[in-house]
Amino acid sequence: MSFDLRHAIWLPYRRRSGKIEWSAPAAMVDRITDDPVVAIATPRPDFDGAVTEFLIGLMTAALLPETEEEWRALWLQPPSESVLQARLEALPNAFDLDGSGPRFLQDQSVADFADVDVDPIQDLLVNAKNSGLFIKPGVVNRMGRPAAAMALITMQAYSTAGGRGFRTSVRGGGPLTTLVDPRRLDEAESTLWQLVWANVETMAQLKARGDTSTDRVSDTYPWMGVTRTSEAKGASTTSVDAHPLQAYFGMPRRIRLEFANQSGACDITGQDDTDVAIGFRGRPYGVNYERWHHPLSPYYAGKEPNELLPVHGQPGGVGWRDWLGLLHGGSAAPGKAPALTVANFGAKRAQRIGRARHSLRIFGYDASNAKIRAWISSVLPAFAESDPDRLAAIDAAVRALVDATERAGYVLQQSVATALHARADDAPGDLTYIKAALWNATQDWFYRELDQLVTGGEIAFAAIDLKRRYRHLLTTETLRVFDELVPGDATSADLLRRIVRARFGLFTTLHGGGNIGQQIFAALGEVTSVEKAKRRKQSVKSKAGESE
Repeated sequence: MSFDLRHAIWLPYRRRSGKIEWSAPAAMVDRITDDPVVAIATPRPDFDGAVTEFLIGLMTAALLPETEEEWRALWLQPPSESVLQARLEALPNAFDLDGSGPRFLQDQSVADFADVDVDPIQDLLVNAKNSGLFIKPGVVNRMGRPAAAMALITMQAYSTAGGRGFRTSVRGGGPLTTLVDPRRLDEAESTLWQLVWANVETMAQLKARGDTSTDRVSDTYPWMGVTRTSEAKGASTTSVDAHPLQAYFGMPRRIRLEFANQSGACDITGQDDTDVAIGFRGRPYGVNYERWHHPLSPYYAGKEPNELLPVHGQPGGVGWRDWLGLLHGGSAAPGKAPALTVANFGAKRAQRIGRARHSLRIFGYDASNAKIRAWISSVLPAFAESDPDRLAAIDAAVRALVDATERAGYVLQQSVATALHARADDAPGDLTYIKAALWNATQDWFYRELDQLVTGGEIAFAAIDLKRRYRHLLTTETLRVFDELVPGDATSADLLRRIVRARFGLFTTLHGGGNIGQQIFAALGEVTSVEKAKRRKQSVKSKAGESE
């Protein structure tokens, strides 16, 4: 019997009571009033993220609300488990993991794999070959079908560069995902359904992304047809070549799972299964995705006209410096575009369901080509504002704080390098941790003050006061970070001289000295002491001229 992901028991759910239960996708809405499912609970955070994205795509395909009003109706009253299961069963038979026909997220050209060696199943994990992240090498020899499905979904959704012909995901290698999270921790009814449904697209949204008129199943689920391989130079699959839903079901890697046809315990979940995956066969030149706009990822402007490129994870993770671009973009953060679902929630959904204040759940790999450096996971506060003037004032204030912190961080990094090394350019390694320390030091203050600014009344004066108070905080925290990173007990007179000079230069800049100091003051709407003196002198001259 095939393992159909529409109704097989393959998802570990955590209920509000803390109990972990394995069930099928439709159980997401089971017992929603007394002990609801609140989270995916796989053994790996990348599985959690990829499976959540898969469920968003699956719910979009199965329920597909035509309008925002239809979407809101299912927010207020989720479908019953039986109704949801019926809608899932009405989807094409495209979700068999190990059947004799087309297999979920696997190349159906069986003959193309006959002469290919079987790779160990652990290599299906995105980070398996080049990082000890999440798991030690050589410990996963068998995967039960639930774990194999999770690993396959994760590989196809986040696939990084893997050598010649091994294609990256719809969003390139190691994409960053941003999900709207409207749940409130203090509310008894907060559920996984709310997280998933908040990010589901309507038919109107899908039509805005591409042509929805195609009725070929393989245009949505590419494994249901002959793979659009990419051996030929320039061969690619763009959004005009497929249904927009394929963004959730991309298949950049040509893979065929190998099953043992015997029972065993999964080395990832510890659960017994009647058939375990022991390896997979892979071929290069799968689907080469280009020029897609994935609804769950933020983008930034490329070099070409109207070019948008997906944001990827970066060293240092995500913090408040990224807040404007991830939430608003546009004039508030030029060149940045938030995820389509984030923008849509803020513009059309937040006020309708009483979730003006919500969160952004952000995750993804920090990858450099095929190398996985880290897994990024953050939750940032978010809000929707219906008054465009208030929104513009809030965004302008935040942008001012970001600009000032970027400049202070640059000077801080140079000052630390100058203090510790005879030549700042000779400082070894990546010094971005210095800037990151300043962003981290100011983060709690920013979120606390932002909340007060958003929920307050008159904005103009509050924004001026916010920037004034932040200038003092920025000065204090920048100097404190310098003192933490630079040893106070210098081991030589030369080192002591460099430390004193570097700190004095930093102090002078933070008080408005030099070009960067003036830029920090200007960003925060303040006037340096030098500028004040000039203005006083000009005022005296002006009055003297008038008296003559």
